[in-house]
Amino acid sequence: MKAGVRAQNLTLMLLVAGFAALTAGLIFSLQRGRPPVEVTSKGNLREELLKSSQDQKLEEFSLTGFDDTGKKAWNLKGNAAKIDPGQTVFLDENVTLKLKDATVIHTDHVQWSQEGGALKTDSPVKVDHENATVTGTGAWGRLEKSFIQLNRNIEMVFHQSAGKISRLTCAGPLKIYFKDNRMIFYRNVKVVDERGVLKANRMDVFFDPDQKKVTQIIAVGNVVIQRGEDVSRSQRATYTVATGAVRLEGNPEITVHKESSAVLDATLRN
Repeated sequence: MKAGVRAQNLTLMLLVAGFAALTAGLIFSLQRGRPPVEVTSKGNLREELLKSSQDQKLEEFSLTGFDDTGKKAWNLKGNAAKIDPGQTVFLDENVTLKLKDATVIHTDHVQWSQEGGALKTDSPVKVDHENATVTGTGAWGRLEKSFIQLNRNIEMVFHQSAGKISRLTCAGPLKIYFKDNRMIFYRNVKVVDERGVLKANRMDVFFDPDQKKVTQIIAVGNVVIQRGEDVSRSQRATYTVATGAVRLEGNPEITVHKESSAVLDATLRN
């Protein structure tokens, strides 16, 4: 009789434990109604997440986000990861973020939070755009807003027509708005190419949405243009990359040597 009672009690305890585990799994899956974010890794990640701790390390970790239409918007991947109880993911070793416009961002370490899809890093960062490469140190961003900021020591090398290359540097930050095909560079911004040097406090760089090439640069604040010995100053300048033409605004001052006046007249327009 006692053995039968014990068996019944044991069965009841197992049923209660199984129901509690199932409920915990459902609560985790439905927490805040979060996705669209799909999480995968080597092995069964859902089981791994349920038993994860600060000391647990996962391999080949991947996060995928989707836009409002259900199409893949981005994929964040690392060779290793740790997950804390607050669902913050720390990715390490060859971390890459791939965006749907074929842009790929590389770094060594990333902290990703499910809250708002925020990520940040203090490590060196490299951005491979279709016709430009950007490097910098430290970054943060909001993936659902298609926004990434590189914090400091920025350099961008971009290709013009006929194989010409321009180099743009700034102290930072650099703000990248992928949906708008626009980058904004701040503090001690300088563009150098075979045509000369363009300097300003800030530059907005615009890309063609189809070919992903730099089409226009708008320089703002203490603008200085140097072409050989010729120098011009203004508060704002619009530089058309394809033609090399520059339009100056805001009380421009131009110093021109006689030998180059004809060339400058063709490229500088007030």
